[in-house]
Amino acid sequence: MSEKSYRVEVSYPKNSKERYYLVKDVRVGDKKGKVRKYLCSEKTPTYAELDDFRKKYGFELERKAANKSGELGVLKYKTEFLTTDLLSKLEEIKYLYKQFNTVLTVNEQTAYEEKFEVYYIQGTTSIEGNTFTREETRELLYHGIVPPSKSLREVNEIQNFKKVKTYRDTYRGKVTIEFIQNVHSLIVQNIDDESAGMFRRTDDIGIIGCDLQVTPSLIIEDELQRIIDYYYQRVEDNYHPFEEAAMFHYFFEMIHPFADGNGRVGREIFNYMLNRSHYPKMLFLGDDRSLYLDGLKKANEDNYSDLVTHFANLIISQRMDILLENLENLIEERPQPPQRRLNDFFSI
Repeated sequence: MSEKSYRVEVSYPKNSKERYYLVKDVRVGDKKGKVRKYLCSEKTPTYAELDDFRKKYGFELERKAANKSGELGVLKYKTEFLTTDLLSKLEEIKYLYKQFNTVLTVNEQTAYEEKFEVYYIQGTTSIEGNTFTREETRELLYHGIVPPSKSLREVNEIQNFKKVKTYRDTYRGKVTIEFIQNVHSLIVQNIDDESAGMFRRTDDIGIIGCDLQVTPSLIIEDELQRIIDYYYQRVEDNYHPFEEAAMFHYFFEMIHPFADGNGRVGREIFNYMLNRSHYPKMLFLGDDRSLYLDGLKKANEDNYSDLVTHFANLIISQRMDILLENLENLIEERPQPPQRRLNDFFSI
């Protein structure tokens, strides 16, 4: 970590020598705290000693700071469905993700994001039946290599996410109806150009794998605006952003505004909301399809806590351990090989 990440604090215990601590300030919204590590007493540490202390105790202090972020998050946010433990862990992940990115070089950040994007695209399309493997997805996205025996639709489903990523990464505003329509247009490009960005006009449609009633076509736009407004009002009222993003995703899928592509659009919006609130994105893997659909079914029975809990556990299992491991390795500043392996950043 950089020198500005920490500060030195001195205390003067009664009838004792002064004591020096390495301190990290932590803030979650308007909630503030700090964590510290004892360094020495009797004499002020030299600059060289402080540099050694930062390297030696940096990860320990960052781990304490992540825990403190969790504690402060519990004080800051309101929640209806997240347990205190899950809320705390989500705030730890948010903190670790931020710190992890501060110690990566530009090239390392690019490598990490590219690898994640492959996992994400392959996962979100496989839920809808796409048969591309992760390696085939990577080869198509970054080398233009089309594997044999794949349909043109499958190829376009993967390639379209390159355009989605460009749009998503350059867009800086709130989720709006226009934003949703633009994302849909890109996702179904060269697949269903006639209905790209167009809300469905019939009600003879359902969710594959779910026997659920969707919103009548005549009120789709009104219902979308209602859940958009509801999401931003709840976040403004200090309800937890992850919980609200998960609930928005459920409401969006129940509206099912498009004839095709609703799952991919909904998952894209969910992760956009997470990133805008400074949380890492979540993977939706094909192996999780049954659990994912079961969560939607439970929510449709007014059991929203199961949906939110499932999503929270999913991102915690995906992110917590690997962020801790990578952050520890980077803080220790171990000598690196000439080229860092992409798999160094992933455990999935």
